[in-house]
Parts: sequence; C-alpha cells; structure tokens
Amino acid sequence: MPGLVQLSELARHCRKLSTLSVVHASPTAYLPVVNRQNQFKTCLREKESLSCGIYWSLKDHPNPQVSCFFQKGFSEITEGIVGKALHAFCVTGVIQPDTFHTNTLINMYSKFDSIKYAQNVFDKMLDRNEASWNNMMSGFVRVGRYHEALQFFRHMCEHGIRPSSYAVASLVTACDRSGCMIEGALQIHGYVIKCGLMSDVFVGTCLLHFYGTYGQVSEVNKLFGDIDEPNIVSWTSLMVGYADNGYIKEVIDIYQHLRRIGLYCNQNTMATVIRTCGVLGDKTLGYQILGDVIKSGLDTSVSVANSLISMFGNCDSAEEAGCVFDNMKERDTISWNSIIAASVHNGHFEESLGHFFWMRQTHTETNYITISTLLPLCGSAQNLRWGRGLHGLVVKSGLESNVCVCNSLLSMYSQAGESGDAEFLFHTMPERDLISWNSMMASHVEDGKCPRAIELLIEMFQTRKGMNYVTFTTALSACYNLAKLRIVHAFVILFGLHHNLVIGNALITMYGKFGLMGEAQRVCKIMPMRDEVTWNALIGGHADNKEPNAAIEAFNLLRKEGVPVNYITIVNLLSACLSPYDLLEHGMPIHGHIVVAGFELDTYVQSSLITMYAQCDDLNSSNYIFYVLANKNSSTWNSILSANAHYGPGEEALKLIAKMRNDGVQLDQFSFSVALSIIGNLTVLDEGQQLHSLIIKLGFESNDFVLNAIMDMYGKCGEIDDVFRILPQPRSRSQSEGRADDDAALSDFLASLMDYTPTIPDELVEHYLAKSGFQCPDVRLTRLVAVATQKFVAEVAADALQHCKARQATIPKDKRDKQQKDKRLVLTMEDLSKSLREPTAQLFLACCFVPSLEKKIVIVADR
Repeated sequence: MPGLVQLSELARHCRKLSTLSVVHASPTAYLPVVNRQNQFKTCLREKESLSCGIYWSLKDHPNPQVSCFFQKGFSEITEGIVGKALHAFCVTGVIQPDTFHTNTLINMYSKFDSIKYAQNVFDKMLDRNEASWNNMMSGFVRVGRYHEALQFFRHMCEHGIRPSSYAVASLVTACDRSGCMIEGALQIHGYVIKCGLMSDVFVGTCLLHFYGTYGQVSEVNKLFGDIDEPNIVSWTSLMVGYADNGYIKEVIDIYQHLRRIGLYCNQNTMATVIRTCGVLGDKTLGYQILGDVIKSGLDTSVSVANSLISMFGNCDSAEEAGCVFDNMKERDTISWNSIIAASVHNGHFEESLGHFFWMRQTHTETNYITISTLLPLCGSAQNLRWGRGLHGLVVKSGLESNVCVCNSLLSMYSQAGESGDAEFLFHTMPERDLISWNSMMASHVEDGKCPRAIELLIEMFQTRKGMNYVTFTTALSACYNLAKLRIVHAFVILFGLHHNLVIGNALITMYGKFGLMGEAQRVCKIMPMRDEVTWNALIGGHADNKEPNAAIEAFNLLRKEGVPVNYITIVNLLSACLSPYDLLEHGMPIHGHIVVAGFELDTYVQSSLITMYAQCDDLNSSNYIFYVLANKNSSTWNSILSANAHYGPGEEALKLIAKMRNDGVQLDQFSFSVALSIIGNLTVLDEGQQLHSLIIKLGFESNDFVLNAIMDMYGKCGEIDDVFRILPQPRSRSQSEGRADDDAALSDFLASLMDYTPTIPDELVEHYLAKSGFQCPDVRLTRLVAVATQKFVAEVAADALQHCKARQATIPKDKRDKQQKDKRLVLTMEDLSKSLREPTAQLFLACCFVPSLEKKIVIVADR
C-alpha cells in the first residue's frame, strides 16, 4: 500500500506539471546539447514550440522548487516526490537535461539517501564531467558507504579524472568516520601532497580533523602550517584536535589569538572553548568567555548553551547550569543530557531523576546517552533499585543491544557489589567491545577474584580481542603471584606498551608489592616520562619493604627532576622511618620539610606523623602532636589510638576509646578493629561484650574486618562458643547441588586467602612445613595451614583456660583471696599438657603426620 500511495502521488505531480499550454510540432531528431544556454538559444532560434512552452510554463510554476529548475536544476528540490516528478519528464523526453542538470540530479538522490538511483543516473550518463564524478563520490560519503567511496576514487584515478578539493575533503571525512580506513587516509594524504592540494583550506581542514581524531598532534601542527589562508573552520578543527588530546592550554591560547586578530568565532568555536573551560574547571575563565558569548550574540545558540551547561556542571556550579537550561528557548536531546550530567556530576541524585522524568514528559527522544549518564549514580547499594528500574527501561526501549548502555550497566552492578549480576550481564551481551572486557576484569579485581580476571585476559588473547593500556593495567593489579606478574609484564613488552606512563606506574607498584625493588627501579629508569604517581609508587615500595635510605634517595631524585611533591609523597616517606635512628636521620628532617612546604595542616600528613613517631619509639611526641591539633578528626583519632595500642600500654588505648565516644567522634571499622584487638590482648571480656553491643547498634556487625576482630577477641578471651555463635551459618542445600556449591565455596575461600593475613606469618609456616619435608609453592595452601593451626591453637588455649579455672578452684580459699587483686589467670605447662591430651587435639595431631608437633605448636603459640 505505501508503494501505491507513493506512485499515485508521483502521478499527481506529473499531472500538475503537464498542465501546460503545449503546441505540438513535428518530431525532430534528438541532438544532445552540452550547454544550457545553447539549448535555450537553439529553442528560440528553431521555434520549437514544445520545448519553449515547457520552459515558460515551468518558469512560471507556483512551486519555487519547480520554477527555478532550468537555472538551478535539481539543487533546490526539498521534496523527493517533486524531484522524481521532474526526473520523470526527463526520462520520457519531455525535458532534455544537460550535464549540469544530471549532476544536480545525482546530488539530489544522494541528499535523499537514494544512492542506488544516483548511481543509476551516473551510469547512464553519456557526457560526464569532473563534477559528475565528484558528486557521485560525495554521495557515497554522504550515505555512509565509505568503502565504496574509496573504490570509486580509485576508479576516478584510473580514468584520469582529477578530483576536486571538495571531493578529496569528503573522502578524508569518509576515512575519519569509518574508523577502520586509516591506511586509506594515509594514501589519500600522499595523493594530496602529490597533487599540490595541501594548501587548500577544505582539504587541509579535513586532514587536520582526521589526524586530531587519532591523536597525531605533531602532524596536526604541520598540516595547519601548510594551509595558506586558514578560516575559522580550520582554527576550530585545530582547537578540537588539541582539546581531544589533552592540550587544554593550547586551546585557550588559540582562542585568545583569534580575539587579538579579530577573527569572528562561530558557535562551534565557542562551544569547543567552553567545553575546554569545563575540563579545566576554571569557573572565572568560563564567566569571561560567557561574556564574549553574550557580546557576540551566540547565547541563543543551542550548541553553545549546551556547552555552557556542561561547563558549569564540571565546575561544580549546578545552580548556574540549571539557570542556563531554564532560560533556553529551544532544547534538544543534548540539552537534556547535559543538565542530567551536570546534576549527576554534582551528586544531586533526586534532581537528576527529576530532570529525567521531566524529559520523558516533554521531550520525545530519550537516547542511550541519557541512560548511560544516569546509571553511574545508581552504582551503590541504596540506589541500586533505581538502577534496576533503568535496566528495565533499557530492555523496554530496545537499548539492551547498545554496547555503551551495557557497559554502563556493567559498571553500575560492579560498583554496587553485585558482581554476579555484572558477570551474567557480560555473558548475555550481544556484542562486547574493549570497554566491556576491561570493566569485567576490573569488577573481578575489586571483588577479589583475581584468578578470574587473569582468565578473562587469557580469553581475550584466545579470541584475538584488541587490548589497550587499561587492559594491562587491570591485569597487572590482578597478578596474585610473581609468576603471573612476570607473564603479564612480558605481554606488555610484546604489545609495545612498556613505555606507557600508567602501565609503568602499575609495574612499579606491583614489583614493590612482591618485594622486588630492583625490578621496580629498572622499570622506573626506562620510562621516558615520570610523574608524581611514578615517584610515589617507587617511594611507597621502598617504604613497604623497609628501605628508608632508598626511599630518601628516590625522594631526592624526584626533587631534582622538578616533580611536584604532594601529600602522598610525604605519607610514604614518613612510613619508611621505622627506628630511632631513622627518626634522627630522616624523620625529623622530613618533619621540618613538612612545616616549610606547608603540609602540616593536611590530615593525612598529621596522622602519618603520629604513626611515625610512635613506631620510632617516641610515643610522647605522637601524643604531643595529637593533643596540640586544633581540629581532630576520625583519621587522627584512629592514628593515636593505633599508636597507643601497638607501642604503648593497652589501658591507655582503651581510655582513648572512651574519650572518643564522650567527644562524639564517630567510630568506624578501623576504630572498632583496633579496640577489639586491645580488648583481646588484655582479655577483658566485659569491655568486649559492651563494645560488641555498640557494634550491633551501629550496624557494623556485617563488616568483614569488624566481624573478624570480634571473633578474634572472643577467641583470645577463651569464649570459643561465642566465636561459633557469630559465625555466618551456611545455607541449606539440596543433595544435587551440594557438590557444585562445595566446589564453588572452596574456590571462593581459597581466593579470599590471598587478601587475608593470618596471625601466624607465612614464613613461619613455610619453615616448619619444609622441615617436615613438604614444599608448598602456593601461598593459599600455606595460609590455609596457618588458619587451621590458628584455630587449633585457639581451641587448645580455650581448653587450657578451662583446666586453669578448674585448677584455681582447688586452691584453698585463703590463698585465692590473696590472688583476687590480680584478676588475670596464669596458664601453666600443666594446663597446656592436659589440653593437648583432649580427644579433639589428639585427632588433629594424628592427622598432621608431623613428628613432635606438640612441641612445635607450643613454639608457634609462644610466637
């Protein structure tokens, strides 16, 4: 039916055009006419009444698209049906078009995305000129058939046709838009140089944009210098190239230069400059450019207003962004997306959803950018329900096949801790790009599933997926042993990414984590560029590996290179000081530098100073620094609490806990963990139970760190029953799924041991295992033995405590009264021996097959 309607409409237009006062003449042989002017002269000279009648009737036609046909051809046609009607007269011979009219006909069909009709007209042309070839090639570019445009260009060259500068420019645009024709663009660049078109403003501008898109800023500078008379479009392309590649200052410099030379900036130029101000976060500069916008009358431009909204949003000025949005007379989808993004950037969750609701009520189009902008705000446990609602809208709108939306959903579920949902979404995505793989790898790393992240990297290799520096940075952070780190490092070198700054920083960090500071230094030396992150990673690695002299040496090299020092540098340096000698040699001079450089007011530096003096056996200085602080926060409180807990009397640390509660300082997971550790060491069960009640009241009982500390505290106090009481209960399972669940639970448990530090050090366990003839290269098994031994020792200690209490009960009352002042119970070897003779302990010892293990466990317990 639509085809019949279209045909009837075409017939109606043909009838309208055929209502002409025509005087029929005898038929004459058709002679093709090359020139329109010659045709009209011939028409007048030979008195051909048919052609002349059509000419005057078309010229006087009420439709302006028709009346200008003989002067402008099909170039003014805005309705496809009218153009087809005129073409019908040409086909039937009523109108005899010349080459000019046929060229405009090709252009018209290209404009209406009817490239097949355009190609058919071109193929049937008997007389083609350069414009015919150029229009056909531009038509392929216009409809997005970029490969065919390149093939057509080669066909032109074979026929000796010289493309115009407009055609070459459109061909460069085709290579730019396709994203996969880089080699073709380089060949065209060579052709441009050969033909001497480099100075042409259109060709030069398109090449500028192409090289800017692919990050070749040096080529952009050379190309711009070759343009004879750059116009505002050329300047704007140069600014876009700089902006897209992070050269923000250069964009502002160009804008100031344009103002000095008096060149008028159009709306695209202003939009680029405004976006650059948003990246800089320079609100003052933004207001100055806003003044220029108002002066030039571009404040009514939708694209300029959209850029202003984005700029104010990035400058944390959501109010100003809303003011610009509210005063817009016309809004497009980008306007709505910009105001939603501004609200999201400033953390205004309700306002973002309000704008989204308003958009759906008043604006028909909601695209994938709208949803992708909102989803990051839902990446938390409390906002996840809104994210799930948006996920439902994605499915309803048919956007679940959009890679960008799926990537945003992937990040949202990962940030909200729903790694299972993230992985399910990843495996059901119809198409995955590099961001999808990188996001899934990062999700596994954040969730502690490092082996799974490495498996994804292997899968990417097997499926020949493209990789970038983000892929390998994530993979490096997932390396849970030295062998994996060396393998990933080898792949980094193979892919030629070893000079990348971000990857270099990650390599230094990971080698420092595994104690190979020599490798970290070698990576640092071969890096072509080093920033403050590089030096902080190196200094932090030396500090973690207890190499204060090397840390100070790295700090001196940092200052020689003129790299700015930040608070992280100072914190890493302070953590390297571990002894009184280090305090005198390095710690106090660093403290002096802190005062001179103005870092003494930084909270993190204050906390690190407290910790440094304490671990260097100068707790008095730690207490002094803390008490003279004008503004104490939870970080400094936790630092002085930890200092007193580890390097001072535990009773003082408990007093600090009480003072924190009295002063209204909010206790966090660190405060509770330290306090529980102190209580366990002092075995004051009453205090521990009171603190446990407070933890439950404040909702910290689900925190893994706090839960482990509670269990450790009860274990040290001998209350093993309470330890088992607060252990999470396993869920009930059917027999069919039991084995699969057990395997999954075992895998998760072994993976979690990578991030767990048992009370018994790995080195000690490895030593006794080696003495027993057992070599264990897997650190997870080593820690599993440590955890099992720790549990066994805790049970033995609890049983020994019961024997001690029973022994105390047999002491005569008069002797017991003398011991009432000291409420602590003293365990003896007799209590320990009785405990080890219990059936449970004997069963454990029998399963170990280690000679004289009783003696070894006593040694471990003493350690």
